[in-house]
Amino acid sequence: AVALASPALAKASVQSAEKTCKAEISKQQPESKSVKVDKDSTRATNASFSYLFKVKNADDTTTKLTCTFDRSTETVIGLTPAN
Repeated sequence: AVALASPALAKASVQSAEKTCKAEISKQQPESKSVKVDKDSTRATNASFSYLFKVKNADDTTTKLTCTFDRSTETVIGLTPAN
């Protein structure tokens, strides 16, 4: 017998969600030199994780992005510029 977890029980870890967000940023901004998470700004709820990333661009400028990760679907649901 194969046991499958229901989607409601499938909860991604903070680390796996962070890696997924980082991969999504790298995919959308392939020219970026580095993508680093601000661990102190990480927020979690039962439904999602929210991360603040500092992205170093090809021209050496830095951009801040907020990534929101849906824990039940295990997907990035938002990638927006941060203030």
